Amino acid sequence: MDVQPSLVDLRLAGPVAVAWVEAALLVGAPGLAWWCATIAATAGTVVVLALVVRGRRGRAALSGGRGGLLGGVPGGVPGGVLGGVLVAAACCLLVAVAVGVGAAARSPQALADRAGRTVAVEVVLTRDLAASDRSTTGTLRSIGDVGGLEVPVRVVPAGRLRASAGAVLHARATVQTDDGGAPTAAVVFLRGRPTNLPPTGLLAASERVRQDFTAVTRDLPEPGGALLRGLAIGDRSGLDPATESAMETTALTHLTAVSGSNCAVVVALVVAGCRALGLPRVLRAVAAVGFLVAFVVLVRPDPSIVRAAVMAVVVLAVRLSGRPLRGVPLLALTVLGMLVVDPWYARAPAFALSVLATGGIIVLAPRLTALLARRWWQPLAAAVAIPVAAQLACWPVTVVLAPTLPTYAVPANMLTEPLSPVVTVGGLAACVLAPVWPWGAAVVAHVAWAPAAVIGAVAHGAAALPAATLDWPAGPVGAATAGLVSLAVAGAVLVDPPRRTWALVAAGTVVAIGLGLVAVPRLVVRSTVPGDWSVVACDVGQGDAVLVRDGAGPVALVDTGDDEELLLRCLDLVGVDRVDLLVLTHFDRDHVGAVGAVADRVARALVGPVGRPEDERIVGTLERAGAEVRTADDGTSGTLGALRWRVVWPRAGSSASGNDASVVLETTADGPCPTCASGVFLGDLGEQAQRRLRPLVEAHPDVVKVAHHGSADQDPALYRQLAAPIGLIGVGADNTYGHPTASALDALRAAGTTAFRTDEQGTVVVSRSADGSLQVWTERTAPATTTGVRPAGGPSVAARRIGTGPDQLAPEPTEGTHARQEAHARRREDRPGAVVRCPAGARRAGHRSRAVPGGAGEQRPP
Repeated sequence: MDVQPSLVDLRLAGPVAVAWVEAALLVGAPGLAWWCATIAATAGTVVVLALVVRGRRGRAALSGGRGGLLGGVPGGVPGGVLGGVLVAAACCLLVAVAVGVGAAARSPQALADRAGRTVAVEVVLTRDLAASDRSTTGTLRSIGDVGGLEVPVRVVPAGRLRASAGAVLHARATVQTDDGGAPTAAVVFLRGRPTNLPPTGLLAASERVRQDFTAVTRDLPEPGGALLRGLAIGDRSGLDPATESAMETTALTHLTAVSGSNCAVVVALVVAGCRALGLPRVLRAVAAVGFLVAFVVLVRPDPSIVRAAVMAVVVLAVRLSGRPLRGVPLLALTVLGMLVVDPWYARAPAFALSVLATGGIIVLAPRLTALLARRWWQPLAAAVAIPVAAQLACWPVTVVLAPTLPTYAVPANMLTEPLSPVVTVGGLAACVLAPVWPWGAAVVAHVAWAPAAVIGAVAHGAAALPAATLDWPAGPVGAATAGLVSLAVAGAVLVDPPRRTWALVAAGTVVAIGLGLVAVPRLVVRSTVPGDWSVVACDVGQGDAVLVRDGAGPVALVDTGDDEELLLRCLDLVGVDRVDLLVLTHFDRDHVGAVGAVADRVARALVGPVGRPEDERIVGTLERAGAEVRTADDGTSGTLGALRWRVVWPRAGSSASGNDASVVLETTADGPCPTCASGVFLGDLGEQAQRRLRPLVEAHPDVVKVAHHGSADQDPALYRQLAAPIGLIGVGADNTYGHPTASALDALRAAGTTAFRTDEQGTVVVSRSADGSLQVWTERTAPATTTGVRPAGGPSVAARRIGTGPDQLAPEPTEGTHARQEAHARRREDRPGAVVRCPAGARRAGHRSRAVPGGAGEQRPP
């Protein structure tokens, strides 16, 4: 594409950016949409009248020899400003009307009347649902006896369910409205196994092609096979957690799935083929659009793919008209069109990343390439300029999703970007051949696998380097700081040489300040952590990771959570570099997703029942790292320094699976141990299993790890029996399950247990003081906590709020471009969601629900 960025091109970008901000605000408060539409229409009318008056007075001035009033007297407004205001008003009017109309369709009265009730529903899936997925997206067509609906929803199955995009599900379900501004209007929790009517037409054909391609590539060595499927058809289900984490760490997540660059490759190939056949320009454009639509159906649409596809169609249309192409106006028109069609794209992180990366490449990459080419070989200059421009434009958004600075992102992208088109083209060729010639498809797939395997090797190698990521401030401060850096570097690229040095100095200064804002408080917080700790509940977002020891000796880790960075951050905070015993209570992603980060530190591992291929991959990761792995039941026990531990659940020979098969660990002091704190760690055990557990638990522990992140699925009698002074709840600050629930907190309160939760207090450290009382250190101060509580039958709990450290929560999800945080974006939307989560959390994709190949858990409403 012949891109000619200039200041003139920005005349449309500014108004569209204003409309984008308006859409992001209005989708959260759609009741204001018609007021905003009225204001925009009024403003536009006033500007039009002003332009008419200006034009008439200008003509009068020409005839009378005077200057025009608006342009020549104080207070006059330049015509260009009025034109810009008029365009902005028109864009805002379109978006406001779209929100007003869309909100009514998304929130019918029938949905509000039946929210929270279990009713019959009919849902058409808009994305595939794999057996390991926690949720997917769909369209609610009927609820109860009301049909004719078109409500976007998140679908959460009751158990493992596989269904293709386009499938029609009939089932009983509980429907809950989603958060305001969420991509979906409601969450549908299926009850039982639904009637699954397979897709028809083009979706059915695409599903057969996907299945044939998957069969051809299933036996290819990993991670190359999974990366090949991801780049070719957007199938990320086979990607192992270690590779996924490595791709995120090195900002290569855009190479784990289809992105806008794949659309460009498809269009380029079709146009080149048609030109070789001598077809006229119109037929070339028609063929390109047809193949592009088929490709989007094959890979399943998401915001970045839709944006790229729409922009490709606009480019083809402009080419047909014979007009020159200007990238920024085309991008702005594409964004405006998508916001008018679906204003809820405005809050989709993947959409934002896609637009920003494209804009960075259009505006900054040509200029940066020209600057680098003065000293470097032209192709090398372009190879560096493109990922740098994309990363620079995306960074203010990606730091919100994951507050880190990926150190080796640019070199990793330089090495892998040339391989991406090869994998894409080879994968698509194999995909087309698979239904008609499987042997030939297998040959082509093996050829395409080689560069995909190289991409995986680069990701693992770069992620293993020292300081692969640097911590960055979280939240608005981090975003604002990153925005200042991006603006300063962009200014250095675009301005003349005399000012370039000052811009680079400013950028370097802000980077140093940003890194210091995290590093200095962390050093202060680390210095206050009790050195004789006994139990640590790590803040790993929506997940569990608990450290246990006798106060000084060997360490056990119960679960790992789903975020490797957060887990490693916690281990670093309390000074743990070796895990003598790893206990994986069950194989839900939020309990085992970060195994790859600690596998090489583990000596022994206990795991729950292994049933799925995803479970076996986790076990294989540990075994390959040299850990001794065994399946635990109620006959498993041992010692950890001065602590004695035993597994009290599941029972030997039990047929239970999922949450109710969680390994429950009980720890007690093995003789005199003044620094020991006893504990019971309940995994995700549900109420029925907790009732059966009651007779098996012997201890009255100091600490209880509350089951299932404080869900409503609890047995209050068990907590009364335990009567633990301290209850630890591993829960994400932005989880949409409603965890911890009011009923769970009430049960703890009734049992005399003080709840400490990682969403509000960060990492929680429990130790025993010289006088025998339990001391609790928390990373952050909760909005309201009880201190100095003396539960019945237990020692006092002194909650010490020492130095509030930086917020370590990862946002969770789900694309766009060039960043590890794209996975978080995907999870936020899907969760995908990659990764996914419950009610709206299914959006994330995600729980950084990053969901995904490590094993997905059962979804239950709060």
